[in-house]
Amino acid sequence: MKNAGLVAMAALAIPGVNACLSEYQANALATNFGKLVSAYSQKLANQTLAPGFIDYSESVNSLMDGGGSAPVALLGETFSSRAAFESASASQPSVPFAVENVWFNCDTITVRWKSAQSPQPVIGISVFHTVYKWANKPVPFLIDEIWGEFDSASWLENLGILVPASKKQKREIAFEA
Repeated sequence: MKNAGLVAMAALAIPGVNACLSEYQANALATNFGKLVSAYSQKLANQTLAPGFIDYSESVNSLMDGGGSAPVALLGETFSSRAAFESASASQPSVPFAVENVWFNCDTITVRWKSAQSPQPVIGISVFHTVYKWANKPVPFLIDEIWGEFDSASWLENLGILVPASKKQKREIAFEA
């Protein structure tokens, strides 16, 4: 039992063990993620993403599949490493990205965002899990996991892959009992 008390006291003395995100830090990480989407840079990725970074998004997987059945499993990891995310992000054109809302707790950030594309805007929600990394930085946290979803049908329409039916057309559906 004495060891448990020593461990608890040591944990309190070690910087970062009990560190929680501040509003400034949560907003900075949300903004940095938006910048990675809108104008990727290696320097910003190093300041924002943890080395063991993983990304999960059925929406991105749908885009990579072109809206159809392809080799990317919808429920699988989207990017299984920071290097995979960086490679994909660096090869994509810039898109508009604006943070609409940020909610956070000690180690998790939820971001509602908008990409004002044409002809359809894309709205999304992303949840970031963070890890404490540096005691001497204004933002001592890095994002180690992301779960993100958005209106992939609008994004596919913006890419010209999905062509929605015109409003003048009526679909007839027959149900059999």
